[in-house]
Amino acid sequence: SRSLLHNLRTLTIEENNATMWADGGLLWILWGFSVTLGSILAAIGAFMYVKTKSVFSWLTGIGVLGVVFAMLLVWGRVYNATLFGIGGTIILVSFFAIVWIWMKTYAALDMPQKIAGSFKLIGYIFWIQASWFLCGETAKMHLKAFEGSSVPSPIEIMVFLVLGWLFVLMGEYKSMYSSSDF
Repeated sequence: SRSLLHNLRTLTIEENNATMWADGGLLWILWGFSVTLGSILAAIGAFMYVKTKSVFSWLTGIGVLGVVFAMLLVWGRVYNATLFGIGGTIILVSFFAIVWIWMKTYAALDMPQKIAGSFKLIGYIFWIQASWFLCGETAKMHLKAFEGSSVPSPIEIMVFLVLGWLFVLMGEYKSMYSSSDF
């Protein structure tokens, strides 16, 4: 039982469950939610560091409640098509709202901020593509029409996510250095 990754590559789930990395065990749960919890703690730390308005702490709290709700669904392994439909609708509406706001504010920006905003918009476009493919590929595992099909390889999802993160990072970087505060 060297590492979870080694176990998952070389052991059956039954053999893995005889190790310290047992499915549902403390280490398994900590590993499974490490990025979620770490990112929440990083955001709270950033808000505290810059002494932001309390509304952002409230929004983080609401986000934590959403994460807890999602964790309960994950632990129960319950697929809920309605929940995914509502979530997908919220994602699409949010994306179109971002594009609308971007279009409305673009003309008033100076050129460095326009460039930064354009990088970010490209990143958001890649993220919406990742969301679309992620939804489609995971839904296949729960639909009768695809029973017996092999589990899809999420290569395109990873490419869309990586490109999205890189373009948003470039936009943030450009925005930071085009601001008079830096």
